[in-house]
Amino acid sequence: MINHQWQENLSDNEAVFALIVAVVTVLTLFSLIFYYLKRARLIEDTPTSRIRSATQGYVELIGAVSASEAGEQIAPLSGIPCVWFDYKVERYQQGKNGHWYTIDHGTSTQWFKVDDKTGACMIDPKGAEVISEHKRVWYGNTERPEQQRKEENQFLRGLSGRRYRYTERFIYIHDIIYAIGNFKSVGGGRNVPSNHDMTGEVIREWKKDYNWILENFDKEGNGEIDMQEWEKVREAASQEADKRRIDLSSMPTIHMLIKPSSRRQPFIISNRSQKSLAKQFRIYAMLAFAGTLISIYFIVALTI
Repeated sequence: MINHQWQENLSDNEAVFALIVAVVTVLTLFSLIFYYLKRARLIEDTPTSRIRSATQGYVELIGAVSASEAGEQIAPLSGIPCVWFDYKVERYQQGKNGHWYTIDHGTSTQWFKVDDKTGACMIDPKGAEVISEHKRVWYGNTERPEQQRKEENQFLRGLSGRRYRYTERFIYIHDIIYAIGNFKSVGGGRNVPSNHDMTGEVIREWKKDYNWILENFDKEGNGEIDMQEWEKVREAASQEADKRRIDLSSMPTIHMLIKPSSRRQPFIISNRSQKSLAKQFRIYAMLAFAGTLISIYFIVALTI
């Protein structure tokens, strides 16, 4: 028997559909409980590494932000200098059920640095979940804010029924950020190929310009490279390989933090504190738990 007034207004098909939606909602919210709790525990339990002595692999870093050699970026909507930005432009769709829908969005992918006083690490934000306290939301009547500034004295702009919402998030120079991801170091004599491997790479590179090989090693001038001449090619490639290996060995060490290959290891960058992030994820888990209880109650109400 249906004991609630709102249930009496549902047809059988509507009741079945509502039950399916409720079950899917319970399953989704139940999985989110563990999803957010796992992230909170990960942030709380992972020890913070020092850049200078960090091991290769999944690590947690905390440090001050600075720009890469490419310099600061300019946020596309507001023109604010930053090292990372995310933007979204939405247009309001009028009607009985008016709503905002996205017409443009984007995220910067330029690398930036973080320094913890023991060393500097390059951060590749591509694929990261960026949580920033720096957020700006404002409104206008043109698709891009710069258009609005150009047209702000025009009477027609005031008559326009279109409304736009602009949202930007930032990471600034000197922000203290928390980051967890895959730590990798290159240079400093690391991962230098053997002479054999490097020689093969040089030969493959030279083969792309076979005419160059003929000009430099075809001593007979017959348009072909015989066995003796190929041996000269290998000797020259080996010498070139030695030079390249020396150059690689003398390169300074560069540390990087990038997206892990495993989906089980989240890549998080935030200018919120470690404690604040963990608390945020625990609040999300509690909200998901509350939503699960409400959805279960709804299912019970539909089935009794």
